[in-house]
Amino acid sequence: MPYDPELDKEVAKREITIDGQIYDVSLKSYNGGDAKVSIALRDSRFPVKRLTPKVYLAIAELVREMVPPAA
Repeated sequence: MPYDPELDKEVAKREITIDGQIYDVSLKSYNGGDAKVSIALRDSRFPVKRLTPKVYLAIAELVREMVPPAA
């Protein structure tokens, strides 16, 4: 299936503050496919590449709340 930018959409977006750092967490679907998680620090140009265990678990819990359970 060829790429169609009209099928790109942001499914959900939330922010979370951990230890004074604000993280923007979003679920994005590209070309009508499955949603993928994007994590970035507020006012940052690039996505986060490394997370401490504390931040990782907090974001995992946030993502779990963002996505409704599959039927």
